[in-house]
Amino acid sequence: MKVLGIIAEYNPFHNGHLYHIRQCIEQSGADFTAVVMSGNFTQRGEPAVLDKWIRSRLAVCCGADLVLELPFAYAMGSAEHFAKGGIGILSRLGCVTHLGFGAEQGTLEELNQAAEFLAKESPEYQRTLKDFLKTGISYARARQKTLESCLGSHISRLSLTPNNILAVEYLKQLHLQDKSIKPVMVKRKGSGYLDKRPKEEFASAEAIRHHLSREERKQYVPLEVEEALMNKPEISGYFDMVRSVLLRSSPRELSQLLSVGEGLEYKLKEQARAAESFKAFVEAVSSKRYPKTRVQRILCQALMGLTPFEDEFYARILAVGTEGGKLLRHIKKTSEIPLITNINKLQERPFLLRYDILAADIYNILIGADLYQMSDYVMYPYIQSRK
Repeated sequence: MKVLGIIAEYNPFHNGHLYHIRQCIEQSGADFTAVVMSGNFTQRGEPAVLDKWIRSRLAVCCGADLVLELPFAYAMGSAEHFAKGGIGILSRLGCVTHLGFGAEQGTLEELNQAAEFLAKESPEYQRTLKDFLKTGISYARARQKTLESCLGSHISRLSLTPNNILAVEYLKQLHLQDKSIKPVMVKRKGSGYLDKRPKEEFASAEAIRHHLSREERKQYVPLEVEEALMNKPEISGYFDMVRSVLLRSSPRELSQLLSVGEGLEYKLKEQARAAESFKAFVEAVSSKRYPKTRVQRILCQALMGLTPFEDEFYARILAVGTEGGKLLRHIKKTSEIPLITNINKLQERPFLLRYDILAADIYNILIGADLYQMSDYVMYPYIQSRK
Protein backbone atom coordinates (compact mmCIF):
# COMPACT_ATOMS: atom_id res chain seq x y z
CA MET A 1 0.00 0.00 0.00
CA LYS A 2 1.28 3.46 -0.94
CA VAL A 3 0.06 6.38 1.14
CA LEU A 4 0.72 9.98 0.13
CA GLY A 5 1.03 12.55 2.91
CA ILE A 6 0.43 16.27 2.35
CA ILE A 7 0.76 19.17 4.81
CA ALA A 8 -1.51 22.07 3.89
CA GLU A 9 -3.73 24.96 4.92
CA TYR A 10 -6.24 25.06 2.04
CA ASN A 11 -7.21 28.63 2.90
CA PRO A 12 -9.19 28.16 0.73
CA PHE A 13 -8.76 25.08 -1.47
CA HIS A 14 -8.27 26.16 -5.09
CA ASN A 15 -7.42 24.73 -8.51
CA GLY A 16 -3.70 24.89 -7.76
CA HIS A 17 -4.24 22.56 -4.81
CA LEU A 18 -6.28 20.24 -7.01
CA TYR A 19 -3.44 20.17 -9.55
CA HIS A 20 -0.94 19.51 -6.76
CA ILE A 21 -2.85 16.54 -5.31
CA ARG A 22 -3.33 14.95 -8.73
CA GLN A 23 0.31 15.41 -9.71
CA CYS A 24 1.55 13.98 -6.40
CA ILE A 25 -0.72 10.94 -6.76
CA GLU A 26 0.47 10.41 -10.32
CA GLN A 27 4.15 10.68 -9.39
CA SER A 28 3.89 8.49 -6.29
CA GLY A 29 1.33 5.96 -7.51
CA ALA A 30 -0.41 6.42 -4.16
CA ASP A 31 -3.46 4.39 -3.23
CA PHE A 32 -4.56 6.87 -0.56
CA THR A 33 -3.91 10.50 0.37
CA ALA A 34 -3.73 11.74 3.97
CA VAL A 35 -3.63 15.49 4.59
CA VAL A 36 -2.48 17.21 7.77
CA MET A 37 -4.20 20.62 7.70
CA SER A 38 -3.98 23.65 9.97
CA GLY A 39 -7.06 24.45 12.00
CA ASN A 40 -8.97 27.70 12.40
CA PHE A 41 -5.88 29.94 12.37
CA THR A 42 -3.20 29.85 9.70
CA GLN A 43 0.57 30.07 9.81
CA ARG A 44 0.43 33.74 8.81
CA GLY A 45 -1.20 34.45 12.17
CA GLU A 46 -4.66 35.09 10.77
CA PRO A 47 -8.12 33.53 11.21
CA ALA A 48 -8.85 31.14 8.34
CA VAL A 49 -11.37 32.25 5.71
CA LEU A 50 -13.48 29.13 6.48
CA ASP A 51 -13.41 26.99 9.60
CA LYS A 52 -11.47 23.74 9.80
CA TRP A 53 -14.56 21.53 9.50
CA ILE A 54 -15.63 23.15 6.24
CA ARG A 55 -12.10 23.23 4.80
CA SER A 56 -11.51 19.55 5.65
CA ARG A 57 -14.84 18.58 4.09
CA LEU A 58 -13.92 20.46 0.92
CA ALA A 59 -10.52 18.72 0.87
CA VAL A 60 -12.09 15.24 0.81
CA CYS A 61 -14.63 16.40 -1.77
CA CYS A 62 -11.68 17.42 -3.95
CA GLY A 63 -9.55 14.30 -3.66
CA ALA A 64 -8.13 13.75 -0.17
CA ASP A 65 -9.04 10.50 1.57
CA LEU A 66 -8.33 11.59 5.13
CA VAL A 67 -7.80 15.00 6.76
CA LEU A 68 -6.14 15.39 10.15
CA GLU A 69 -5.68 18.59 12.12
CA LEU A 70 -2.24 20.11 12.52
CA PRO A 71 -2.21 21.17 16.19
CA PHE A 72 -2.44 24.92 16.73
CA ALA A 73 0.89 24.90 18.56
CA TYR A 74 2.67 23.81 15.36
CA ALA A 75 0.45 25.70 12.91
CA MET A 76 1.20 28.97 14.70
CA GLY A 77 4.96 28.61 14.66
CA SER A 78 7.71 29.27 12.15
CA ALA A 79 8.09 27.21 8.98
CA GLU A 80 10.35 24.91 11.01
CA HIS A 81 7.65 24.33 13.65
CA PHE A 82 4.96 23.94 10.98
CA ALA A 83 6.96 21.27 9.17
CA LYS A 84 8.01 19.54 12.38
CA GLY A 85 4.38 19.13 13.43
CA GLY A 86 3.17 17.92 10.05
CA ILE A 87 5.99 15.42 9.50
CA GLY A 88 5.75 14.36 13.14
CA ILE A 89 2.15 13.27 12.62
CA LEU A 90 2.57 11.71 9.17
CA SER A 91 5.66 9.72 10.10
CA ARG A 92 3.98 8.33 13.23
CA LEU A 93 0.93 7.07 11.35
CA GLY A 94 3.19 4.18 10.42
CA CYS A 95 2.02 3.81 6.83
CA VAL A 96 2.88 7.01 4.93
CA THR A 97 5.25 6.17 2.09
CA HIS A 98 5.45 9.51 0.23
CA LEU A 99 5.35 13.21 1.09
CA GLY A 100 3.99 15.62 -1.52
CA PHE A 101 4.79 19.33 -1.55
CA GLY A 102 5.12 22.24 -3.95
CA ALA A 103 8.06 24.47 -4.81
CA GLU A 104 8.48 27.56 -6.94
CA GLN A 105 11.95 26.78 -8.27
CA GLY A 106 14.94 24.47 -8.08
CA THR A 107 15.21 20.71 -8.22
CA LEU A 108 14.48 18.19 -5.51
CA GLU A 109 18.20 17.41 -5.33
CA GLU A 110 19.09 21.09 -4.76
CA LEU A 111 16.42 21.58 -2.09
CA ASN A 112 17.52 18.38 -0.41
CA GLN A 113 21.11 19.60 -0.36
CA ALA A 114 20.02 22.66 1.63
CA ALA A 115 17.81 20.54 3.90
CA GLU A 116 20.56 18.03 4.70
CA PHE A 117 22.99 20.82 5.52
CA LEU A 118 20.47 22.45 7.89
CA ALA A 119 19.60 19.13 9.53
CA LYS A 120 23.24 18.35 10.37
CA GLU A 121 23.86 21.75 12.06
CA SER A 122 27.62 21.44 11.64
CA PRO A 123 29.97 23.61 13.72
CA GLU A 124 30.51 25.76 10.60
CA TYR A 125 26.77 26.28 10.27
CA GLN A 126 26.28 27.17 13.94
CA ARG A 127 29.21 29.58 13.97
CA THR A 128 28.17 31.35 10.77
CA LEU A 129 24.53 31.59 11.82
CA LYS A 130 25.49 33.09 15.16
CA ASP A 131 27.62 35.74 13.44
CA PHE A 132 24.76 36.78 11.15
CA LEU A 133 22.27 36.91 14.03
CA LYS A 134 24.55 39.38 15.80
CA THR A 135 23.87 41.86 12.97
CA GLY A 136 20.24 42.17 14.09
CA ILE A 137 18.53 40.47 11.16
CA SER A 138 15.76 37.88 11.54
CA TYR A 139 16.54 34.22 12.15
CA ALA A 140 15.14 33.28 8.74
CA ARG A 141 17.31 35.89 6.99
CA ALA A 142 20.39 34.89 9.00
CA ARG A 143 19.89 31.26 8.06
CA GLN A 144 19.49 32.14 4.38
CA LYS A 145 22.74 34.13 4.48
CA THR A 146 24.40 31.19 6.24
CA LEU A 147 23.35 28.94 3.39
CA GLU A 148 24.80 31.44 0.93
CA SER A 149 28.07 31.58 2.81
CA CYS A 150 28.42 27.81 3.11
CA LEU A 151 26.71 26.42 -0.02
CA GLY A 152 26.71 29.31 -2.48
CA SER A 153 24.24 31.88 -3.76
CA HIS A 154 22.29 29.53 -6.04
CA ILE A 155 21.28 27.17 -3.21
CA SER A 156 20.57 30.05 -0.82
CA ARG A 157 18.25 31.77 -3.30
CA LEU A 158 16.12 28.64 -3.33
CA SER A 159 15.21 29.29 0.31
CA LEU A 160 13.66 32.71 -0.30
CA THR A 161 10.19 31.95 -1.66
CA PRO A 162 7.28 30.73 0.53
CA ASN A 163 6.79 27.25 -0.93
CA ASN A 164 10.53 26.64 -1.18
CA ILE A 165 11.03 27.64 2.46
CA LEU A 166 8.49 25.03 3.53
CA ALA A 167 9.84 22.46 1.06
CA VAL A 168 13.32 22.71 2.60
CA GLU A 169 11.82 22.40 6.08
CA TYR A 170 9.81 19.32 5.09
CA LEU A 171 12.92 17.69 3.66
CA LYS A 172 14.91 18.64 6.73
CA GLN A 173 12.32 16.98 8.98
CA LEU A 174 12.41 13.85 6.84
CA HIS A 175 16.16 13.70 7.49
CA LEU A 176 15.56 14.15 11.21
CA GLN A 177 12.42 12.06 11.72
CA ASP A 178 11.75 9.55 8.94
CA LYS A 179 14.07 8.96 5.99
CA SER A 180 11.87 6.13 4.75
CA ILE A 181 9.24 8.59 3.44
CA LYS A 182 9.99 9.50 -0.18
CA PRO A 183 9.60 13.17 -1.17
CA VAL A 184 7.50 14.10 -4.21
CA MET A 185 7.94 17.66 -5.49
CA VAL A 186 5.56 19.49 -7.82
CA LYS A 187 6.58 22.77 -9.43
CA ARG A 188 4.13 25.55 -8.63
CA LYS A 189 2.35 26.84 -11.73
CA GLY A 190 0.85 30.27 -12.35
CA SER A 191 0.44 32.74 -9.49
CA GLY A 192 2.92 33.02 -6.66
CA TYR A 193 1.89 32.54 -3.03
CA LEU A 194 1.17 36.24 -2.43
CA ASP A 195 0.20 37.35 -5.95
CA LYS A 196 -2.89 39.54 -5.88
CA ARG A 197 -3.99 38.71 -9.41
CA PRO A 198 -4.20 35.38 -11.26
CA LYS A 199 -1.47 34.25 -13.65
CA GLU A 200 -2.16 31.66 -16.32
CA GLU A 201 -4.91 29.28 -15.16
CA PHE A 202 -4.30 29.55 -11.41
CA ALA A 203 -4.97 32.16 -8.72
CA SER A 204 -3.25 32.26 -5.34
CA ALA A 205 -5.17 31.75 -2.10
CA GLU A 206 -4.30 35.37 -1.26
CA ALA A 207 -6.00 36.62 -4.43
CA ILE A 208 -9.06 34.43 -3.85
CA ARG A 209 -9.42 35.61 -0.25
CA HIS A 210 -8.98 39.33 -0.78
CA HIS A 211 -8.71 40.54 -4.36
CA LEU A 212 -11.06 38.68 -6.68
CA SER A 213 -14.76 39.34 -7.08
CA ARG A 214 -17.22 36.46 -6.79
CA GLU A 215 -17.49 36.26 -10.56
CA GLU A 216 -13.72 36.32 -11.04
CA ARG A 217 -12.89 33.61 -8.52
CA LYS A 218 -15.35 31.04 -9.94
CA GLN A 219 -12.87 29.86 -12.56
CA TYR A 220 -10.08 29.37 -10.01
CA VAL A 221 -11.79 27.19 -7.38
CA PRO A 222 -13.80 23.94 -7.52
CA LEU A 223 -17.58 24.35 -7.48
CA GLU A 224 -17.92 23.05 -3.91
CA VAL A 225 -15.42 25.64 -2.69
CA GLU A 226 -17.18 28.48 -4.46
CA GLU A 227 -20.47 27.48 -2.84
CA ALA A 228 -18.80 27.57 0.58
CA LEU A 229 -17.13 30.93 -0.10
CA MET A 230 -20.48 32.46 -1.06
CA ASN A 231 -21.51 31.90 2.57
CA LYS A 232 -18.18 32.60 4.24
CA PRO A 233 -18.55 34.35 7.59
CA GLU A 234 -17.51 37.89 8.40
CA ILE A 235 -14.64 37.95 10.87
CA SER A 236 -14.83 40.93 13.22
CA GLY A 237 -13.31 42.07 16.48
CA TYR A 238 -9.99 40.26 16.09
CA PHE A 239 -7.76 43.26 16.79
CA ASP A 240 -9.84 44.35 19.78
CA MET A 241 -9.63 40.83 21.22
CA VAL A 242 -5.86 40.67 20.73
CA ARG A 243 -5.36 44.16 22.15
CA SER A 244 -7.35 43.34 25.29
CA VAL A 245 -5.04 40.38 25.95
CA LEU A 246 -1.95 42.57 25.48
CA LEU A 247 -3.33 45.21 27.84
CA ARG A 248 -4.08 42.79 30.66
CA SER A 249 -0.83 40.83 30.27
CA SER A 250 2.34 41.85 32.06
CA PRO A 251 5.59 42.30 30.13
CA ARG A 252 6.88 39.15 31.80
CA GLU A 253 3.88 37.14 30.60
CA LEU A 254 4.32 38.42 27.05
CA SER A 255 8.05 37.63 27.11
CA GLN A 256 7.19 33.97 27.68
CA LEU A 257 5.20 33.59 24.45
CA LEU A 258 6.58 31.09 21.92
CA SER A 259 8.10 33.58 19.47
CA VAL A 260 8.87 36.61 21.67
CA GLY A 261 12.35 37.62 22.72
CA GLU A 262 14.76 40.49 23.27
CA GLY A 263 12.45 43.05 24.82
CA LEU A 264 9.70 42.88 22.23
CA GLU A 265 7.16 42.56 25.05
CA TYR A 266 7.51 46.27 25.85
CA LYS A 267 6.84 47.26 22.27
CA LEU A 268 3.77 45.03 22.25
CA LYS A 269 2.45 46.77 25.37
CA GLU A 270 3.18 50.20 23.96
CA GLN A 271 1.44 49.61 20.63
CA ALA A 272 -1.57 47.98 22.30
CA ARG A 273 -2.50 51.52 23.33
CA ALA A 274 -1.07 53.52 20.45
CA ALA A 275 -2.03 51.59 17.29
CA GLU A 276 -5.36 52.40 15.66
CA SER A 277 -5.68 49.21 13.61
CA PHE A 278 -4.30 45.71 13.29
CA LYS A 279 -2.31 46.72 10.21
CA ALA A 280 -0.87 49.77 11.97
CA PHE A 281 0.05 47.65 14.98
CA VAL A 282 1.92 45.08 12.88
CA GLU A 283 3.78 47.76 10.93
CA ALA A 284 4.80 49.57 14.13
CA VAL A 285 6.12 46.44 15.84
CA SER A 286 7.79 44.74 12.88
CA SER A 287 11.51 45.14 12.20
CA LYS A 288 14.44 43.39 10.52
CA ARG A 289 14.45 40.81 13.28
CA TYR A 290 10.65 40.57 13.54
CA PRO A 291 9.06 40.47 10.06
CA LYS A 292 5.35 41.22 9.78
CA THR A 293 4.27 37.60 9.52
CA ARG A 294 6.16 36.70 12.69
CA VAL A 295 4.51 39.63 14.51
CA GLN A 296 1.09 38.40 13.35
CA ARG A 297 1.88 34.94 14.69
CA ILE A 298 2.98 36.44 18.01
CA LEU A 299 -0.35 38.26 18.34
CA CYS A 300 -2.21 35.02 17.71
CA GLN A 301 0.05 33.22 20.20
CA ALA A 302 -0.80 35.91 22.75
CA LEU A 303 -4.50 35.39 22.17
CA MET A 304 -4.16 31.66 22.95
CA GLY A 305 -1.40 32.01 25.56
CA LEU A 306 0.96 29.79 23.55
CA THR A 307 4.32 29.37 25.29
CA PRO A 308 7.24 27.04 24.45
CA PHE A 309 6.14 23.41 24.63
CA GLU A 310 7.37 19.84 24.53
CA ASP A 311 6.76 18.05 21.24
CA GLU A 312 3.55 16.05 21.24
CA PHE A 313 1.83 14.35 18.31
CA TYR A 314 -1.69 13.03 17.84
CA ALA A 315 -4.00 12.41 14.89
CA ARG A 316 -7.18 14.49 15.28
CA ILE A 317 -9.52 13.36 12.49
CA LEU A 318 -11.47 16.14 10.75
CA ALA A 319 -12.83 14.45 7.62
CA VAL A 320 -12.91 11.03 5.97
CA GLY A 321 -13.47 10.50 2.23
CA THR A 322 -15.35 7.62 0.62
CA GLU A 323 -12.13 5.56 0.48
CA GLY A 324 -10.72 7.03 3.66
CA GLY A 325 -12.35 4.44 5.86
CA LYS A 326 -10.04 1.79 4.42
CA LEU A 327 -7.02 3.95 5.14
CA LEU A 328 -8.25 4.73 8.64
CA ARG A 329 -8.71 1.05 9.47
CA HIS A 330 -5.14 0.41 8.32
CA ILE A 331 -3.80 3.35 10.35
CA LYS A 332 -5.43 1.96 13.50
CA LYS A 333 -3.12 -1.04 13.13
CA THR A 334 0.06 0.91 12.41
CA SER A 335 -0.18 4.26 14.22
CA GLU A 336 2.21 5.14 17.04
CA ILE A 337 0.05 8.08 18.14
CA PRO A 338 -3.55 8.43 19.40
CA LEU A 339 -6.31 8.66 16.79
CA ILE A 340 -8.91 11.15 18.00
CA THR A 341 -12.47 11.33 16.71
CA ASN A 342 -14.27 12.34 19.91
CA ILE A 343 -12.34 14.37 22.48
CA ASN A 344 -14.99 13.65 25.13
CA LYS A 345 -14.03 9.96 25.14
CA LEU A 346 -10.34 10.52 25.79
CA GLN A 347 -9.15 9.16 29.10
CA GLU A 348 -6.17 11.47 28.96
CA ARG A 349 -6.09 14.46 26.60
CA PRO A 350 -2.83 15.50 24.91
CA PHE A 351 -1.59 18.73 26.48
CA LEU A 352 -1.47 20.59 23.16
CA LEU A 353 -5.10 19.73 22.39
CA ARG A 354 -6.20 22.50 24.76
CA TYR A 355 -4.91 25.09 22.30
CA ASP A 356 -6.89 23.52 19.43
CA ILE A 357 -10.09 23.63 21.49
CA LEU A 358 -9.50 27.23 22.57
CA ALA A 359 -8.65 28.32 19.03
CA ALA A 360 -11.95 26.86 17.82
CA ASP A 361 -13.89 28.70 20.53
CA ILE A 362 -12.23 32.03 19.81
CA TYR A 363 -12.72 31.61 16.06
CA ASN A 364 -16.41 30.94 16.64
CA ILE A 365 -16.67 34.15 18.70
CA LEU A 366 -15.01 36.09 15.87
CA ILE A 367 -17.50 34.82 13.26
CA GLY A 368 -20.54 34.96 15.55
CA ALA A 369 -21.11 31.20 15.53
CA ASP A 370 -22.89 29.27 18.26
CA LEU A 371 -20.25 28.50 20.90
CA TYR A 372 -21.92 25.28 21.96
CA GLN A 373 -22.99 23.79 18.63
CA MET A 374 -19.70 24.62 16.92
CA SER A 375 -17.52 23.65 19.86
CA ASP A 376 -14.83 21.01 19.45
CA TYR A 377 -16.65 19.13 22.21
CA VAL A 378 -19.70 18.78 19.96
CA MET A 379 -18.37 18.69 16.38
CA TYR A 380 -17.48 15.35 14.83
CA PRO A 381 -15.52 14.38 11.70
CA TYR A 382 -17.22 14.70 8.33
CA ILE A 383 -17.77 11.28 6.74
CA GLN A 384 -18.27 11.45 2.98
CA SER A 385 -20.98 9.15 1.68
CA ARG A 386 -20.85 7.38 -1.65
CA LYS A 387 -22.89 9.01 -4.39
